[in-house]
Amino acid sequence: MIEEYMSNSEYKTHFEKLRGLRSRIARDLPIKPGIHILDVATGEGYFAIEVARLDRSLKITGIDISQRAIRDARKNIEKQNFQDRIEIVEMDATKMRFQREEFDMAINFTGLEEIHMTRGNEGVQKTFLEVNRVLKPGTYFCFVVMPPEEMETEAQKLEVALFDYICGAKYLSNKEYEAMIKKAKFKLIGKRSYYTGMKFTSQQAKCEIRYTIKTAPRIYGVKTPSFEEVWTKFGQDIEKNGLGCYSKVVLMLAQKLEMFSNIKRATSPNTA
Repeated sequence: MIEEYMSNSEYKTHFEKLRGLRSRIARDLPIKPGIHILDVATGEGYFAIEVARLDRSLKITGIDISQRAIRDARKNIEKQNFQDRIEIVEMDATKMRFQREEFDMAINFTGLEEIHMTRGNEGVQKTFLEVNRVLKPGTYFCFVVMPPEEMETEAQKLEVALFDYICGAKYLSNKEYEAMIKKAKFKLIGKRSYYTGMKFTSQQAKCEIRYTIKTAPRIYGVKTPSFEEVWTKFGQDIEKNGLGCYSKVVLMLAQKLEMFSNIKRATSPNTA
């Protein structure tokens, strides 16, 4: 595949726009009018906004553990005038306060790696279990990830390795995601790859690395290495290949098993 370095002007808004990546993915989701969608680890709310654009009847609740992300998400939502359809709530994805079977769909855009940063593999698994609990039977959890073995170029491989090294923002393998899906009583029904074809120059990569080293401890309370340590390990390869920037992502569609939900309801102590 062909990747190109982004210009410095594009770099200023790269994460917000991502060359329309979120919009392309949103259009492929199995969405029906009038449903209530949970956006897990919503971050700045960009994916929730793109999903909300699809149909005015959709209602979206986004959750995140970061107060800074919540503040930024609310600003972005207000800027797009979606306050009546998107609600942002501070909440831990591993311990949600929602009722059982409250939502018609759950989505996530590259947020599971940030859950891993603070909660590890166990936290990602708990998130899948919690998503199953709050979803209605037969509905979908649609999440976007970057499994290392799916990365095709050196720039993409560097992207997933770099941020795991800096702060533990780790993308798991296909097998690991599939095992978590199965344990949480979902069925994987489809996968699809998407590309932006863009990557950071070495100077842009340095800015991203410094930003992550500085902000990750403040926002998430994790330890990060020095810039010099990171650049010693990755700098030569980044200067040669560039650094991926969502160059390739994978959408995984998992459906909640109805049989499991029926058993749960039948054995619930609250069942009349």
